[in-house]
Amino acid sequence: MKRQPSGRTLLLVIVLAYCAISTVSCTPSRKLNYFNNLPDSVLVTLPPVIEEHRVVDKGDVLDITFSAKDADAATPFNKIASTAAMTPSPGAKSSVAPAAQGYPVDLDGKIEIPIIGKIPVYGKTAPQVKDTLTRLVTPYIKDPIVEVKFTGFNVTVLGEVRAPGTFSLPSQRTTIFEALAAAGDLPHTAKKYNVHLYRNYAGDRSVRKINLNDKSLLYNQQVFQMKPNDVLYVQTRKGAIFKEDFGLFASIVTLVVSIVTLGITISK
Repeated sequence: MKRQPSGRTLLLVIVLAYCAISTVSCTPSRKLNYFNNLPDSVLVTLPPVIEEHRVVDKGDVLDITFSAKDADAATPFNKIASTAAMTPSPGAKSSVAPAAQGYPVDLDGKIEIPIIGKIPVYGKTAPQVKDTLTRLVTPYIKDPIVEVKFTGFNVTVLGEVRAPGTFSLPSQRTTIFEALAAAGDLPHTAKKYNVHLYRNYAGDRSVRKINLNDKSLLYNQQVFQMKPNDVLYVQTRKGAIFKEDFGLFASIVTLVVSIVTLGITISK
């Protein structure tokens, strides 16, 4: 009569199988680290970053301030004016008009300025918008000073990151590393070699695959430097998904075998 395997034997087999699969599913370190193919030297010289101005897109919000020696003349052009700024202190020879914030760019690519009306700004840089507005308000204000800034730089990071979401970064020019850092960086279960960059900027839409293991990313300014409203999607490694599913399965089987083993022990 053949001897049936005991519950302890079955449990030992399951544990050994789990360890074997866990070992096999380990990913080589070259897929987990950034820029594995950098030269083995203390200093690696990279090409300089070419400065380029951000262009206005539909849906952007511009921070625009009009000021002049005659604050009363500049005040009507500002969107928001405080009472204190409208009533300068007695004896003041000059003052600055209140800061105006929040000029949204509509679907036609225009902003609306008091008195002047709607101005097309789509596709222009902040200095170009400044020059246009300065020229338009000059008939109403003597020696106007116009400041134009973007109010935010948003990027979205989704997928296999520690803290997915949409982030407002402080700089108008930022890198893919800063975007990933805002999302808590990538865990080992992420596909660093297959990150998708979705870009909708200045009328151009594209999807690009990025390999964070490859040093060539450092030399590609159009990819390494983020654009406003970029979306990064990080995929999960298949081995990580299998390992997670197998871990759940192994836990259930271990529980069942433990119960069976306990039953066999009691019945003896």
